[in-house]
Amino acid sequence: MAETKLSNQNTEKPGFWDRVGIGLSGICAIHCLLVPVIVSLIPLWPAFEELHGYTHLFFFLAIAPTVILSLRKRHESLRITLFLIGGVLVIFLAWFFNETLGEYGEAGVTLVGSLLLIRGHWLNYKFKRPSAS
Repeated sequence: MAETKLSNQNTEKPGFWDRVGIGLSGICAIHCLLVPVIVSLIPLWPAFEELHGYTHLFFFLAIAPTVILSLRKRHESLRITLFLIGGVLVIFLAWFFNETLGEYGEAGVTLVGSLLLIRGHWLNYKFKRPSAS
C-alpha cells in the first residue's frame, strides 16, 4: 500500500513537459514578434543591446530540456520527433548565426523554430493524452 502511494506521487501528468514547452515556445515567438518594436527603442536604452545578445541562448537553454523530457517516453511518431528536434536546432542556429542573419533575420528564423516546437509539443501532447471514450 505504501509503495502504491509513493509511486503515484512520483508520476507526472501526461504531457506536462509538452505544456511547458508550448509555453516557452510561445514566449519565444512573442519575443520574436516584438523585436522590430524593441530594436527601434534601443537608442533609448543602450544596455538593452548587450542583454539582447543572450536572449536566444537563454531560450535555447530553457527549451532544449523540455524537448528532451517530452521525448523521453517512446512514441511511434517520427514526425513529432522531427518537429521537436528541428525546432530546437533552428533556434540554436538562429542564435549561432545571429551576426550573419542580422536582427530581423535572427528573429524570423527563431520564430520558425518556435512554431515548429509549438506544433511538435502540441502533437506530442495530443498523442500522450488518454483518449476520451
